[in-house]
Amino acid sequence: MSDQIALRVRESPIGGSRLAFSYLAVVLGLVVAGLVAAVWTPFADSVCGRGDDLSCGLGWIYAGVLLGVLAGTALTAFVFRLGWEWWLALVALVLLLALASTAPIWLLAVFGVLVPALAGAATWSGPDRPRWRPWAIAAAASVALAVLLVQVLA
Repeated sequence: MSDQIALRVRESPIGGSRLAFSYLAVVLGLVVAGLVAAVWTPFADSVCGRGDDLSCGLGWIYAGVLLGVLAGTALTAFVFRLGWEWWLALVALVLLLALASTAPIWLLAVFGVLVPALAGAATWSGPDRPRWRPWAIAAAASVALAVLLVQVLA
């Protein structure tokens, strides 16, 4: 029995450690996003042509970065056991950050620094967690995505 390793299922971080893991997950998610964007960038050149259409190239690069952020934060949410609620809350906040493009840069920077803490606090887990909270987070993310799509397509 001594040569067997006992494995225990790791639990989701709670309390202040949830906020710390939230920041760590965002930083590592941005690293993954950078790697995805670096791999994605040559596709922009092949789809849009070299230097022909700047808006097309920037759009493809933006799509690659957004895809990388979504994939990176989903991966780190899984690794750090933050859960799908945390990922969805973070995505909703990032979409809201994109909607506030007319705000001053300093306000966007403050909001961007607070996003991981807000996502961690919004998904606080425990026995007293309300049953409606996942649905409220999903609704907020859906509304943010719909408003962003209307703004982009208009």
